[in-house]
Amino acid sequence: MFGDEIFYFSVVLVSLLLILLLLFSYLLIRKLTENNRRARVEKLKEDYRLALFQYLKEERDEFPVNFRSPLEVKALLELTSGFAKVLGGDAVRERIREFAETRFQSYIFKGLTHRRWSIRMNALYWIEEFNMRNMTVPLTRLYDSAKLTKSEEVQLLKIYIMNDDADIPKKLIDPRHPLTEFDYGSLFQSMSGQQLDRFIGLFEELPLMIRYALIESIGIRGRQSDSPFLQGLLDDQSVEIRIRALKAIVEMEYYLAPTLLTKHLVSSSWQERLMAIKACEFIRSPELLSYLEDLIGDQSFYVRSQAAQALLRLDSGKELLRQVAATREDTYARDMAEQWLERGSV
Repeated sequence: MFGDEIFYFSVVLVSLLLILLLLFSYLLIRKLTENNRRARVEKLKEDYRLALFQYLKEERDEFPVNFRSPLEVKALLELTSGFAKVLGGDAVRERIREFAETRFQSYIFKGLTHRRWSIRMNALYWIEEFNMRNMTVPLTRLYDSAKLTKSEEVQLLKIYIMNDDADIPKKLIDPRHPLTEFDYGSLFQSMSGQQLDRFIGLFEELPLMIRYALIESIGIRGRQSDSPFLQGLLDDQSVEIRIRALKAIVEMEYYLAPTLLTKHLVSSSWQERLMAIKACEFIRSPELLSYLEDLIGDQSFYVRSQAAQALLRLDSGKELLRQVAATREDTYARDMAEQWLERGSV
């Protein structure tokens, strides 16, 4: 009985070791094969680099390579992608688009319909990077398919924006998957000025999350022509909208009249008071001195600190900080004034 147990245990052990050996051999062969494929792709890229550069940049009439294998397609895809990132000019971008549409269409089409998510995503990235316009039908099929993932939807929306699709507002307002504010911000950053203007015109019809992302994108872009729109939002009933509008105004370094700013300096929201103080940096008006002096004693540490910092930049602000440090009964206000006076003397 005991001998049988040892025998069966030995059989199981040898079987497990054999399985592990086979698995290791498979992974090793796969790794060597992939390394070999990668080396061949890199060699092909070096062989084709000059010819492709001359075709794209120097507008040679023909590209002297006919694709004969998937590795050649992969090598030229990577080369074209690299040139798309570093070569500028409308003429070059147009030649890249024409080259991609002529040489890569069938390869990228297969990628869009592949069962693996990563391959489908790579195909979408290439379509955007090459600005391809001849993939409308497969893109629509992917967008309408049940297997569409959120990442694919976001990338598809970027392509639709690139192609100036008329249904972009509808697709963003009613997406297939719930999108985050970050997603919307990324999409707004990929829009042209005219496309962004279209959404500004639709502002009141947009869900709140899209409004927030739009305001932030306006601030990041820094178009001074958008400042009247942001200024109008400072009277919005929503505290969050007012805060974000102030933040965008600060981001674009827009000069706001002191009379428009003071009501935000006395807001019941400490975040609104904070953003209003930050806007004072671009105003530097003596009209703000008394408001900033009061805000040094604010309940919020961040508001106190920002108010003291703003005073330090204003004429007579340093003298006012000295008075606060010497005479104010509020311990927090005195400490904050002293801290910023020390920083200002460094």
